[in-house]
Amino acid sequence: MRKILTITTLAVLAFTFSVHAEEQTGQATKAADDPRLEFLKSLAGTWVGEATEGEMPAGVFEFRVTAGGSAVEEREMVGTPMEMLTVYHMDGKELVATHYCMLGNQPHVTAAKRVVDNTLTFACNGKPGNTRSHDDKHIHGWTIKLDGENTLVYSGELVEEGELTEAPRFLLTRQQETASR
Repeated sequence: MRKILTITTLAVLAFTFSVHAEEQTGQATKAADDPRLEFLKSLAGTWVGEATEGEMPAGVFEFRVTAGGSAVEEREMVGTPMEMLTVYHMDGKELVATHYCMLGNQPHVTAAKRVVDNTLTFACNGKPGNTRSHDDKHIHGWTIKLDGENTLVYSGELVEEGELTEAPRFLLTRQQETASR
């Protein structure tokens, strides 16, 4: 009787784990198919351009799909003292990102619910990351607009004490080569 109980218990556990694994795989597949993440993946490569607003220097932006297609890495101002990194990924049904800023903080942002007119907007989700408070200077949000196949308009918002202090805007052109890594 004990042997039958053990075999039955193992069978139930195996079934439970397989169902849970299928659910997890299904969730991962759904997340990977999210149009917002797919939009970011379509930007893979190197983009070069100039700031059209704000006091930022000309910039190189790189987008790279990583982590088995579950994340997108974005490097801004590549090769300058202002180089920064943003990592996008799905968190359940939300597309989120952490921006590793030259200011030394890491604001967390959440994407709009959908891509509209080839534009995706991100806004700080209240977790400024590595600052004393949300009032400290931080990138509060940004918009990425794909304007045609090879033109990207990238606009940001720097906020301090609840006030917009800077709004850099870049006009970028896709380069033929891909990101350096």
